[in-house]
Amino acid sequence: MVDSIAHIASALESAKAITLEAAAIATSKLGESSYTHYSNRINGKQLRTLLNSRNPRDVKDAMKRIITLMSSGDSSIDTSTYFADVVKNITSDDIKIKRLIGVYLLRFAEKEPNLTLLCVNSLQKTSYDTIPETRAFAIRALSDIKIPSLYPMVLHTLKRVVTDPSPLVRSEVSFGIMKLFRSENDEFEEDLVTLIKDLLADTDPLVVSAAIATFNECYSQNLEWLHGHYRRYCKMLKALDPWIQATLINILVQYCKNYLPRPTLNSGSSTIVLPEREDDIPFDAYTISMHPDMSLFLTNVKGLIHHSNPEVIIACYNAFFQLSTSKEIGKSKFIEALVRITQTTTSDSLRAKILQLFLYSSSLYPALFQRHLKSFFLSPVNETVEIQCLKLNIISRLINQDNIKCIIKELKYYIMSFLPYEVITEAAIALSRCGQVSIEWEVTILNWFISLMEDNLLPFEVLESIVNIIRELVQLDPKKHLDVIIKLSNILQAHTPLADNARAGIIWLFGEVTSIEFKICPDLLRKLLANFVFEGPETRLQILLFAAKLLSCDIDRFTENNSGGEEYDLIHSRIAQMFNYVLYLSKADDDYDIRDRARCFGSIFESQKFEIATLLLQAPKPIPSLFIKSGKDNIEQIDVSIDKQIRNGLSIIPWNEDLRLEEDVDVRAEIPLKDYSKFKKSFSSDSYIGKAPIRSSSSEASESNGSEYNEFGDIKGITSPNGTNASVFTSQQGHKYQLQSLDEFFSDIPAKPKHKKKIIIEEEEEYDDEDSSEDETSSEEASDSEEETSTSNGEEEEEEEEEEGESGSNASEESKKVTGDIVTEDNPFI
Repeated sequence: MVDSIAHIASALESAKAITLEAAAIATSKLGESSYTHYSNRINGKQLRTLLNSRNPRDVKDAMKRIITLMSSGDSSIDTSTYFADVVKNITSDDIKIKRLIGVYLLRFAEKEPNLTLLCVNSLQKTSYDTIPETRAFAIRALSDIKIPSLYPMVLHTLKRVVTDPSPLVRSEVSFGIMKLFRSENDEFEEDLVTLIKDLLADTDPLVVSAAIATFNECYSQNLEWLHGHYRRYCKMLKALDPWIQATLINILVQYCKNYLPRPTLNSGSSTIVLPEREDDIPFDAYTISMHPDMSLFLTNVKGLIHHSNPEVIIACYNAFFQLSTSKEIGKSKFIEALVRITQTTTSDSLRAKILQLFLYSSSLYPALFQRHLKSFFLSPVNETVEIQCLKLNIISRLINQDNIKCIIKELKYYIMSFLPYEVITEAAIALSRCGQVSIEWEVTILNWFISLMEDNLLPFEVLESIVNIIRELVQLDPKKHLDVIIKLSNILQAHTPLADNARAGIIWLFGEVTSIEFKICPDLLRKLLANFVFEGPETRLQILLFAAKLLSCDIDRFTENNSGGEEYDLIHSRIAQMFNYVLYLSKADDDYDIRDRARCFGSIFESQKFEIATLLLQAPKPIPSLFIKSGKDNIEQIDVSIDKQIRNGLSIIPWNEDLRLEEDVDVRAEIPLKDYSKFKKSFSSDSYIGKAPIRSSSSEASESNGSEYNEFGDIKGITSPNGTNASVFTSQQGHKYQLQSLDEFFSDIPAKPKHKKKIIIEEEEEYDDEDSSEDETSSEEASDSEEETSTSNGEEEEEEEEEEGESGSNASEESKKVTGDIVTEDNPFI
């Protein structure tokens, strides 16, 4: 009975050890999302209990719940009240718990500076841990605590671990420098500069990647620090982190612009430096010459053409865009790579970014994108309005005499299709730009637009845009488009249903051509007055303006034809009477803008200030912004439609005109590096210094520096970072081993050596007992001498001892057959 009670008590004690997590896992086997339900059921009281538990699983559950509340913005539980309970668990051996506590400290350390100090000592001890990941966590957590009183201690810790053998820890030092730099404390400036310079000279790509990120954010103006690292960075581009590769390429582009001479263009006997604008190049055919260091950079950049990260491809394209000519850009094949990305990516933001890049570049170098014209045709699926408008904008910049028929056919299809009206409007604008090729195409396009308005096949929003396009086309040269103007007047008189803005635009156009084709304007004004009160507010305003322009033009014509000093009759003139009628209706209009304009024009003409009326109403209008300009003006025109980041990234960086070259001094000579990996005590595959990074299959087929990759992932003719051949394994202790494949390993098993049998010849005579004992003693001494001599000559010790044993056992024999060599020369028995 007692035993059964003991078993029951033991079972109950075991049941207590089963936590809520274990129960949740058990229910998950039945198909429930266990942990989510379990975590959501933890209330505030249970959180404190779990945080104070000795079971690491309970503490981890509590921390996960707290981080969930923080990240989701759930205010049902105030997570800041658990600060003390959270901080005391920093001593846990579980690295996951420590990381969660680090995230918590990042949010609330500034609110509880006194309690935060309780965990600092533990974090410092953690920085001495044997596990690199744990040490890196300690550095990250310490540098994340934004308490000014802790900054000196953080700096001291960074100085200590900057020589840590683990690259993971040293890379965290880089980010710690960045966080201290943001504190804007001038006291640490010199120490931080020393640390970042040491990290820039590190040999490990992981550390260099972190150091470059810190340099780019904090010290990007100090490009002179890169003098001794320039060539090394160019060669190790492929080994760096993909996101840092793009950053480093942009940094090196700025370096080249500041510290390398501008490339030169050679054509026969003529040589010029590369101008800022390619339009200024006087040669049709030329060759480009670059500084060897710039050529080294661009050559290594070419090797990244098959990179999987689009940001790297964009940075590589920008490098050629900034440092070379359009011919070199075309040879680099980066445009093809970017076009391929736009066709395969599922990210609309990335596709839009690349298209903005193309829009900017096509404004300067349209010839580079001519062969990719069909790649910018609209796709019926999976394209946003922004992407379609960008494509149409690019197409409008690639128009020439060779492709205009194809482009016009495609744009007409877009206008007549059921696309969003923003896209149709952009297609109509692109079609109007086709008229810049020749006057014949301009007339054809205008007539097609007029037919669309007459047939009324498009929505009002689209018709409004088409009217604006026609208005701007006619405004460029009204005399050549009188037939179009007459057709527009017929559209107005036929009361074709148009939007208020569209009708107002057509009437404004007639006001601009009154001085050119005056005879059709009075009759048009007369017909418009009949329905003045039924027009929209914008149309009524333009009718008032049209009447004022017509009267001003009529007065000027009268003045030119009558030089006898006669005055214009404002009472009996038919045009003046129509103007007064419009003025009378406008002064009682419900729109205050129309009333104000009516009073303004009325006072000008009543006071007979006709010169002011002429200056005000017949002033020349600026050229519409609809049409594409060339060169720098074109870039300024499209700046509005390009993101600021793209615009800043592609803006041409000026060359350093004050650069002085010293031929005797090589400022880019490589400086001594910091190699802390030699302090490692372990031997693993990660310690293989010559190991090359894993490359994709596409990059394996590419060439870099004109040479192919060998079987170890390195380029033939280029040694590994430690200066040895990549097929030789070098341990951290400096021992070298030849790397072999599995077949080579098993085929290279050494055969067992054949040992020569060595026989000692001894002669023995009968002596008395004393002589025999002396002979035996001397024989033993000879054996010892033989052992020492054979060892010094490289013979094996075990074989020699065996032979010496044979000679000792046969010492009593008188003679032996001579089948071997004599081992020693000082044997007393020979």
